[in-house]
Amino acid sequence: MTRDAIHPLVIALAAADRRHAAATELATALGCDSLALLVRDAALGVLLPAPGMPKTFAGGPQWRAFLATCAAPGRHHAQVDMPAGSIRAATGLAHGGVVAVLLGGVPLEEGLQVLQAELPLLGALLRTEQALKIGMAEAAEAKDAASRAHTLARALDASRAASAELNQQLRREHARKDEFLAMLAHELRNPLSPLVNSIEILRRVDLSAPVAQRQIDVMSRQLGQLTHLVDDLLDVSRVSRGLIELRREPLPLAEVLEAAVEAVRPALEARGHRLQMMGADASLHVNGDRVRLTQVFANLLQNAVKYTDPGGTVAVSVTPDGGRVSVMVRDTGVGIPPEMLSRVFELFTQVPVALDRAQGGLGIGLTLVKTLVELHGGHVTAHSVGLGQGSTFTVSLPLVATPKKNQGPAPREAAPMMRARVLVVDDNQDSAESLAEVLRMMGADAVVAQDGVQALAMAERDPPALVLLDIGLPGMDGYETARRLRSQAKSPLRLVALTGYGSPQDRERSMAAGFDAHLVKPVAPDVIEKVLASVAPQPG
Repeated sequence: MTRDAIHPLVIALAAADRRHAAATELATALGCDSLALLVRDAALGVLLPAPGMPKTFAGGPQWRAFLATCAAPGRHHAQVDMPAGSIRAATGLAHGGVVAVLLGGVPLEEGLQVLQAELPLLGALLRTEQALKIGMAEAAEAKDAASRAHTLARALDASRAASAELNQQLRREHARKDEFLAMLAHELRNPLSPLVNSIEILRRVDLSAPVAQRQIDVMSRQLGQLTHLVDDLLDVSRVSRGLIELRREPLPLAEVLEAAVEAVRPALEARGHRLQMMGADASLHVNGDRVRLTQVFANLLQNAVKYTDPGGTVAVSVTPDGGRVSVMVRDTGVGIPPEMLSRVFELFTQVPVALDRAQGGLGIGLTLVKTLVELHGGHVTAHSVGLGQGSTFTVSLPLVATPKKNQGPAPREAAPMMRARVLVVDDNQDSAESLAEVLRMMGADAVVAQDGVQALAMAERDPPALVLLDIGLPGMDGYETARRLRSQAKSPLRLVALTGYGSPQDRERSMAAGFDAHLVKPVAPDVIEKVLASVAPQPG
């Protein structure tokens, strides 16, 4: 093949997009199997395939040794293992860091001369392409690094903003915690003060004097307030842990509202409020927990009473709407600022009022209202034009069909109770002795034990019909005491847990230990009376 025929094939190597095909065509024209083009990488110091050529050459150690000799310019000849496992003749032309290797066969001399003559120009082109490729790769890497840096910077900015917001929230929560603790201390001290005073007065007067009865009434009211505060705190704890359980049944809404009004009637009368009831139709029924729904409306009414000046008006209106019913509790009180309307149902939140108008509370009641209403499939909203314009709270609940009445047997008239032996077990002596005294006034033969061992001995000597048993006893706890009392009993025995532990898990554990009922301290006297009635022997 003439020089003129070979020259265009060499020139065709300049096009990177068809360089591999041109190299194969040139090798065939020169009497060889293939042509490899390599360029020295300045950073790595090794020969790499030129742009457009296969990415790798699968040669063995002889091939690698041959490439090392091609570092020197000029012609080079050797037998190489390219591809690995085979031996072929190799002729290399090297110039300025560019190497052209003809593999297999003996290349035509005229072709080699043309290739060698054009190699400096071809090498310059290959080095430029390689540099450009490296530069583009570096630029792409730099661009990618810049993009990652930008993304990181944005992430850092977002993190700083989130951290700043978290710090603000923590400061707000810390402030709210301090406000709550201060309010809790204030609310607990308020009833304690008249209790201390009333006890001192009772010590100094004749208990039959009218002043004694007044002090007893004061003590009863203040103890009721303390109990209410503790119950609210326990309720909100159960709500936060999702432990509220509803005992639902079809309920006349009018009965629920009546019970709520009765619960707050003393406060209504004490402040001279007018109460208006509208639309409480006896046919409207809801599927709910009687105790919890009464608590909802009692809390709303108590809230209205608390924030309405003496002589104001509290109105309750009931409006059915399709399958739902709305109960609106309105007052003519201090109202709610616009910025507080979205927050009044948040825990520990209270509408700010002057100290001389503060009516107490822990900011828990409305949170409980919202949670309990939503558990019943309803919702509650607050509305107020502004301060001094009163407030309206609206509860929406689903209605249910009016249940059919069952004609049950006529109730029997209860026979007079006779004395029943009751064992009170509590390591708090004041609590045990005072409860025993109440039971004696109700007609029981009540005795007291201070711990489980003493209770077992007393029950063995004189078996009781009823045991009111504290759980947190020293040594042998109430659960173990209950199990042993049950195992040694030779006659019917009713075991009632009387404790400060009131979670569902505590009640389940009581039942597993053999208790018949679980009462949480403090227990109202009427509840104690009902428990006593369940075991008191009847004459005849």
